[in-house]
Amino acid sequence: MTELDPTRAKWVQMVAVVESRINDGTYAPGSKLPGILALCGEFNVAQVTARKALADLRDRGLIRTENGIGSFVV
Repeated sequence: MTELDPTRAKWVQMVAVVESRINDGTYAPGSKLPGILALCGEFNVAQVTARKALADLRDRGLIRTENGIGSFVV
C-alpha cells in the first residue's frame, strides 16, 4: 500500500505518484494502468477519489480512458 500524507488531498498525491511512474517508465506508453479497484486498494482511497485522480491525468493528456476497458498511458 502506498502511504499518503494525511495533510494533503489524496487525489493530488495519487496524481503525483502515477505521473512519476509514467515519467520513470514504470507505466510505459500504451500500457494499461491498474483498474479503479486496484488503485483504491493500493492508495486506500474511495472510488470517487481514484476517479478524480484519473480524470486529472486524462485532462492533462497523460492518459486516455476507454469506457469498459480501462485507462492507458498516452
